[in-house]
Amino acid sequence: MQHVGNRRTTARLAVLAVAATVLVAGCSDDDGSNDGDEKHRSPQSLSEGYSVRGALAEIPASAVDDDVLVQTADLRAATEAAGLDVPTDGSREATSPWLSGLTDASSESPTPVFVPFGESFNLQAAAPEEFAELLGWSVLDVDSFVELSVPPGRFAVVTGDFDDDTLSSDLTEVGDGVVTDVEGEDFENHLDAVNAANRLGVPTRLARQGDHIALSPSTPAVESWLEGGDSLADDDSLAAVADALDDEGAISAVLTRVEGGADPASAVLGSQASPEQLEALNEQLEGSVPEDPFDAVGIGWSVDDGEAEVHVAYHFDSTDAARDGAEVLEKTYREGTSSVSRTPYSDYLDVEDVDADGPVVTVTVTPAEQGRTSFLYQALQQRELLFVSR
Repeated sequence: MQHVGNRRTTARLAVLAVAATVLVAGCSDDDGSNDGDEKHRSPQSLSEGYSVRGALAEIPASAVDDDVLVQTADLRAATEAAGLDVPTDGSREATSPWLSGLTDASSESPTPVFVPFGESFNLQAAAPEEFAELLGWSVLDVDSFVELSVPPGRFAVVTGDFDDDTLSSDLTEVGDGVVTDVEGEDFENHLDAVNAANRLGVPTRLARQGDHIALSPSTPAVESWLEGGDSLADDDSLAAVADALDDEGAISAVLTRVEGGADPASAVLGSQASPEQLEALNEQLEGSVPEDPFDAVGIGWSVDDGEAEVHVAYHFDSTDAARDGAEVLEKTYREGTSSVSRTPYSDYLDVEDVDADGPVVTVTVTPAEQGRTSFLYQALQQRELLFVSR
C-alpha cells in the first residue's frame, strides 16, 4: 500500500462489528496489471450485517443497465452517529428533524454523517405514516437500505424487523411472491391512482424474503431478486470501490460507474463553450485530472470520535495507474477550484489522507470551516473536476 500525504493516527471507527468485506481486486504483476488474487472473498448480503459490498449483493445484475448509481446506508448506525433517535410518529412534523439531521439539510453546523436517501421512500411527496398506511411499512421501520437509482428502472432493498404480516393485505398479487399497490403494466403512469408510494401512480412491485423487502416499478427485477444469482457485487470495479469504503468503516455510501474519455474542459464548461475557451481551460487544468482513466468511484461516510470523515474511492485499471493517479488527485483536492462556485476545494474540505492500494485510490477528507458533509455528494451530481475521468 502506498501512502500519499499525512496519515491520520487516530483509529478509524469500526462499523457495527461488521468485518471488512472483500478486498479490492487483485494482486498485480510486474507491469502493474490486475489479475485477481487470494484476498478476494465472496460477497456478503445485508443478511450478514451491513456492508457496502453486501448492499451491492442485493441488486440483481439483470436489473442493471449501463448506467449505475447506487445509494445505501446503515440507517440505524447513521441515526446513532448523528445523535438522533428514530421517530415513533410518522407525521411530517415528527420526522422532518430526523431526516434533516441525516441529510445535512440543517442551516446550522454540518451533520457528522450523510445519508443519501433514494427515491423509493418517496419522502418528498408523502409522510412516512402515509407510506406505511399504503404498503404496511415505512422508512421508520428500516435498518438498512440500498437503491439502484437510475429511473425509470429503480430497484431497492430494505432490511428491518419484517415478517409475514408486514406487507399490507390490501396489496394485489401479480406473480409468485410479488405484490403491487396499483394494478397495471410496469412503469405505466396512472395519474388517477397517485399515492404515497409514487407521485405519478406508477405501480410499485414488492416482495419479501426473511427480513428483507424489495421494491421496484419492474416486476422482472423483483422476481430476479427472489430467484438469486449474479448481482452488482460481481462487478469487479464497483466491488473494489465498495471494499475500500468498507475498509474505512463507511455507514453510508454512493457508488457509480464513470465513463472515461472525457475532455476535462468540456466536462467543466459544457457543450456550449467555444473551441478557444476549451483550449484555454485545458491548459489551465493540465495536471488536474489523472492521465489514466478510472471507471468507478464511490463516496462513503464514516465517523471517527464523533467527527465526520468522507472517503472517496477511485478504481483504476492497474496498480501503476492508481499510484500515478493518487498524486494528481491529491493535488486537485488540495489546490483545485470548484467549477460551480469558483471557490477552492480547500474551503470546503481538508485532506487527511490519500492511499493507493492496488488499483484503488482512496482519498479521506473532513469538512473544512465552510464545508458540509454532503459537499462531495453534490460535487458528484454536478460532475465537478474531482469526478472527471479521461
